[in-house]
Amino acid sequence: MNSFFINKLKPSELRTIAYFTGIICIILGVFQLIPIIFAIIYHDNTHYINSFLISSALTLTLGFIIHHFYKKETITDLSLKGALIFVFTIWGVTALISALPYYFSGTLGFLDSLFQSMSGITTTGFSLITDPTIPYSMAFWQVFTQWYGGLGMILLIVAVIPSSTSLKRLYFAEGRTEQMTPNIRHTSMIFIKLYLFLSAIGIILYILVGLPLFEAFCYSATAIATGGFSVFPESVNYFQDFSIQLVTIILMILGSTNFILIYRVLTRNFKSYYKDSETKTMWFVIILATALITISLLSNNIYGSDVILSMRHALFQVVSIMSSTGFSSTDINMWPPFCYQIMIILMICGGGICSTASGIKLYNIYLLFKSFWWEGQSMFLPKNSVIVKRIYHDKKYLDITNNDIRSVLIYVMVYIMIFILGATIILIYTHNIELAYTISASAIGNTGLGPAYVGITAPAVVKIVMIIEFWIGRTGMWPILLLIVYEINKLGEISGKK
Repeated sequence: MNSFFINKLKPSELRTIAYFTGIICIILGVFQLIPIIFAIIYHDNTHYINSFLISSALTLTLGFIIHHFYKKETITDLSLKGALIFVFTIWGVTALISALPYYFSGTLGFLDSLFQSMSGITTTGFSLITDPTIPYSMAFWQVFTQWYGGLGMILLIVAVIPSSTSLKRLYFAEGRTEQMTPNIRHTSMIFIKLYLFLSAIGIILYILVGLPLFEAFCYSATAIATGGFSVFPESVNYFQDFSIQLVTIILMILGSTNFILIYRVLTRNFKSYYKDSETKTMWFVIILATALITISLLSNNIYGSDVILSMRHALFQVVSIMSSTGFSSTDINMWPPFCYQIMIILMICGGGICSTASGIKLYNIYLLFKSFWWEGQSMFLPKNSVIVKRIYHDKKYLDITNNDIRSVLIYVMVYIMIFILGATIILIYTHNIELAYTISASAIGNTGLGPAYVGITAPAVVKIVMIIEFWIGRTGMWPILLLIVYEINKLGEISGKK
């Protein structure tokens, strides 16, 4: 039997994976030293400084040990299978490393620390830290994990390795299916520079509308990363201010827009943006969802007859949820069930491909509905009719094949299956179907906006299910599909031997 075994990676590929893992460990070890600067500036307790020093020392030691045994000269090109495995596992490794400061500081227990860090690096935004006196160093760390998580683990290593087949496969394995230039390393560097530029623009805008520098830095980082962590638990009240709401909406839209389209706009190719199928889908969804929620809020007298206020909150939450950010401008727990239904759909849809947003992605949603339209045409038109399957995306018209449509359908099916499975397990503990499906949709969509049930007192199984959904939602469906295929084939091998 021809079986697709994960454990049949070549030894050279395993060495390459180890080498890249060592690089990530060294980078994260350096990152863990940065919060110490804020601890000194804002006079945090030395206990927190020590937690970051210990975490950094352990991470750097691990990184240098791996780097000592696996030199750059020993690496080889990764297969697509090897790239998918590395991308999936490195996010797990990063979550464990990023959890160390929470654990060593005593802020959270081990499972809760892992939950907090996975929520951070996957830009989800569910937080188990509710202490209003959280020190500045720890507040910065949870925000910073979202910022580098939004950038992506693969882009963190691009600056230290030359262009290669491995780099190209890693780039695509992390969910970026497009590139700005023919050279992957050049494209990755443009991504990094654009990410830094947008983050800087966000800081300036927040300062102009009155936020202090620290808060401006942190909220810009989480908005561009579409993460949603608040600097301090009570500072979410900032989003009741219209000017801050407006800046946040702009940054969330930028973060959830395909960065390649933003790059085209900055290079004065405006046509590439406004004609793009993904752009049209984004604005159609925003306008439609905002209108429906506004009507529902007015019909249920949530904010009285104030049309402007209802529309403001509706627009903010629609953008926040579709971009998978999770900021909140109001208490959505008092919203009617219809609004919750719309929000669950938005969580599943997500933002643009090659953005910091998660979900199924708007490009796939658009292609899915276009395929329904094309299939409908084929049913009612004469058999000899030729249906042109073409969409406009990134400066050109793309001819869509049946394989393209099949890939999207498989991706969507796996996504929905994992979402339903997660919701079913959570339902066992919540005994509330609306609550379970909202939590699962928010977890796999990396939205982080959900009921108050998600807290430090939530059952361990619910937290574990959510951690897995955070992980899968950020890395995409292809790595998990690889594992499913492996397990099915492994069972087939065992059955065949019997």
